[in-house]
Amino acid sequence: MNIKARFTKLVVHVFGDIQFFKSPFHVILWGDTHYRVKGPEIRHILDTIQPGDILLRRYHRYVSGWFIPGYYTHVAIYVGDGKIIHATTHDVCDEDILTFCRADEIAVLRPKVTDEVKQIAVDMAKSIIGREYDFLFDGNDDQRFYCSEVPKYCYSGVFDDIGSNKIPPDAYLNAGMEVIHESKNFN
Repeated sequence: MNIKARFTKLVVHVFGDIQFFKSPFHVILWGDTHYRVKGPEIRHILDTIQPGDILLRRYHRYVSGWFIPGYYTHVAIYVGDGKIIHATTHDVCDEDILTFCRADEIAVLRPKVTDEVKQIAVDMAKSIIGREYDFLFDGNDDQRFYCSEVPKYCYSGVFDDIGSNKIPPDAYLNAGMEVIHESKNFN
């Protein structure tokens, strides 16, 4: 490769990894900001996921992850028809699973309960859409929810042993569920 081609390659790589966010603080980021979960992995998830499954998500470079104990940083419940329900800092909302899977790592967990219990959990998740985010992480308030609290509330009585306040997403890994998918094991 000649000097001009090497220089052009360098410029394209450097400027291709710069992002500018105009609001609210005029931030410039540099580096690889692409999500690691790609099409083949998402297709695998879509082929295996079932209503009532719990999804854990992780981003490698988000500052919020520094404050959440454990490996995974967010939780959602799959309700079918390509939708998940989770608590964001705005409220409890539904979201397309493809949007949710824009992440660096994903895990899919299947509770070892009957299909009837899973359907009750899905219906409970749908019933709390629009509720406020729980900024106090008070697991005893069923009017406000933080992300890790949503599956526990929806599967009433199933996950009582993981605690009630400030439940880290990783608590679900140790709750006796079947691990259907984990990014670190995906080839």
